[in-house]
Amino acid sequence: MTLYDITLTTLTPLHIGDGDELRLRFDIVAAGGRTYRLDEDTILREKADQLNPQQDGSYPLPGELLTKPDLQNSAYFRYIIPGFPRSEKTYAEVKSFIKDVHDRPYIPGSSLKGALRTALAWNGWDEQNITIHSINEMKYKKGDEWIPSRNPANRYERVLFEPSNKHRCPDRRNPNLDLMRTLHVSDCFGPEKPGEGLALVNAQVLTQKNQGSPIEMEALRGDVPFTGTLKIDDTLFEMPEARKLGFANRKHWLDELAARTQNHSRSRIQNLIDWYERSEQYPRMTSFYKQLYDAALQPNQALLQLGWGSGWDGKTFGTHLQKDIYLFEKIVKDFRLHRRQKGSPPRKPGDPFPRSKRAAMTVKDGKALALAPFGWVLFEMEEKLSANPR
Repeated sequence: MTLYDITLTTLTPLHIGDGDELRLRFDIVAAGGRTYRLDEDTILREKADQLNPQQDGSYPLPGELLTKPDLQNSAYFRYIIPGFPRSEKTYAEVKSFIKDVHDRPYIPGSSLKGALRTALAWNGWDEQNITIHSINEMKYKKGDEWIPSRNPANRYERVLFEPSNKHRCPDRRNPNLDLMRTLHVSDCFGPEKPGEGLALVNAQVLTQKNQGSPIEMEALRGDVPFTGTLKIDDTLFEMPEARKLGFANRKHWLDELAARTQNHSRSRIQNLIDWYERSEQYPRMTSFYKQLYDAALQPNQALLQLGWGSGWDGKTFGTHLQKDIYLFEKIVKDFRLHRRQKGSPPRKPGDPFPRSKRAAMTVKDGKALALAPFGWVLFEMEEKLSANPR
């Protein structure tokens, strides 16, 4: 095993959800520009004498039991973070960030490994001379009928990561034959206090002309470091049976992990600059991406986008699928990748895809302005030791 210490430092707000929605007055309360995560058990125990039915038969919510002086009592709260939801409606929802049992945010190794896999696949596409000859490459034949693949990327991922897998069905893959089984990525941990590093962030979906409905979420603030480990299992490339796995000649993909990740990110960043420049509605976003593109990095560093807001191009083969605009439009139609809004014109070959981005927002002079994209981190890896020294 080759072992690396890795560091992820947030550059923009980062949200990785745990699937939970925090509700105003039930899970959280907002006051003084901060959001308080309630300890419901303590509140209900200490305020039991106030749990009386109201005129409509309902009971007061945990947040409604608190008085202003109670905000100074830390026993009532699991953690407190800066920022507050824009909506004051009862049960207004906030997307919850993933945390450990002590309410400390962390970055799952699966999220990082998935982003690294996407970068390796994008780089490997041209090296393996992959092309899309017809839409049927994303379908398989069942009797006399072509069936759309449940995951159209599987056929290409098999070529890239499972060269010895000869299954005919494009939806059938074998993780035991996958190059990425040699890469082990740990969860990454940062601040030690409950909720530390988090803020309540206001977000919106942006199109080139308009802004969508507000979205509220817990997100990591910028400049928060997280550390973990990354291992490459060299024995799977050296053992006599390695030929059966079929990926022995791709070890250099992992040896060049940072460089390949940065190559993918710079391509995406250039496309994002082009998207925002065409819009002319979000100058801060354009300026941010230009600074990101010009960033001078060390060979062991790479920019990487994780979590909510990464978008379609951050999780797929992106630009490779869009080289043939007419074939790509057929893919969009067959796999229903585009939802046409009422009153909007139909898509044409070459139209931007995806049509929207997600951004953290700020308010200036009563107007919502896009402040920063989501999920960008600085990824660093330092070789630590060999688990099997010779």
